Amino acid sequence: MSEYARALGGRLRAARNQQGLSLDDVEVKSRGRWKRAVVGSWERGDRAVTVEKLAELAGFYGIPAADLLPAGRVSAPRGGRRA
Repeated sequence: MSEYARALGGRLRAARNQQGLSLDDVEVKSRGRWKRAVVGSWERGDRAVTVEKLAELAGFYGIPAADLLPAGRVSAPRGGRRA
């Protein structure tokens, strides 16, 4: 797991927690659109999230997608490796 994937996952988890939602709540509230196992794997950085899915999830949380992107000194993945 890359530093970027961990940082992005932390931002995803923080956004969900700010909404007061558990992973189960996300799945129920989204009517199954966002599976708890998938969202959890994104939050842990175990699975890459596409830009499209990130934008859709930001919309679900009611926040700008840019708010989910890590800021500061986190390095993006290089050499064709996916976060």
